[in-house]
Amino acid sequence: MQVLKSSPQTLFSLAQGRAERRDVGNTATWHIGNAGPRLALIHGFRGDHHGLLGLAGALPEMQFVIPDLPGFGKTPALADRHDLAGYSRWLRDFLKQIGPIDALLGHSFGSLVVTKAISDGLDVPRLILQNPITTRASEIDSLPNRIADSYYRAGAKSGSNLLRSQAAVRLMSIGLTKTQKPKLRSFIHRQHSNYFSSFAENRVVLEAYQAARNGNVLDFCDSLPQRLLIVAGQKDLVAPLGGQQALAQLTAGELRVIKSVGHLTHYETVAEVAELVSEFVEQ
Repeated sequence: MQVLKSSPQTLFSLAQGRAERRDVGNTATWHIGNAGPRLALIHGFRGDHHGLLGLAGALPEMQFVIPDLPGFGKTPALADRHDLAGYSRWLRDFLKQIGPIDALLGHSFGSLVVTKAISDGLDVPRLILQNPITTRASEIDSLPNRIADSYYRAGAKSGSNLLRSQAAVRLMSIGLTKTQKPKLRSFIHRQHSNYFSSFAENRVVLEAYQAARNGNVLDFCDSLPQRLLIVAGQKDLVAPLGGQQALAQLTAGELRVIKSVGHLTHYETVAEVAELVSEFVEQ
């Protein structure tokens, strides 16, 4: 299956040009391609569908369905809490509406959403966890975690614009980005600037943050399918490699580690991820 090895910027642009918005119920959804294996992609915390477009650009012989999570991007907020239970109900209903898929991918917070849904009865033939959350942040007493807790609590107050602060978003982006390529760093920072603040309201971000900091994919190991691919970044500080290795040991998952990258494999090494996805889906 063809995998394009162009720059991340080019791959994102290729997918953007082919993407067609066709909403599924209340969920803003982008469809790319009309032939080949069909994959659904679930993005991470604070982002929207834009973050996973590069994978679709790199795999022109596959079909992709990429929704915005409820409360983020163009999808309205849920009526109830934006916790894993709420997102699980949404995802199971969403996948029922779009019909059969060949594989489901969850990146970062999206890995918690998809594994919770699987533990609640969702059946998928193949599962791809990209930078999955395998450590519970709420159990780690560190200065960065305390700062994050304070930031999200303060930002969630009514009338506050702190969560949309471009200065705060840029600090997050700098902390996550590992590449030293100036053009790629600028591209990543622009993506975060454009899409990290496209949420419905402050409470959505706080509730999703609390779900993320208290969640752990390892809680759902017993439910995960046999056909499981785990994509990890060697330098990932959000989802450290030790947790990825534990996930592989507790499941039948195949762990593939990409060197010299952290949590942003979907931006910095999208062609490498696409190669792994292609091999996995073709097996």
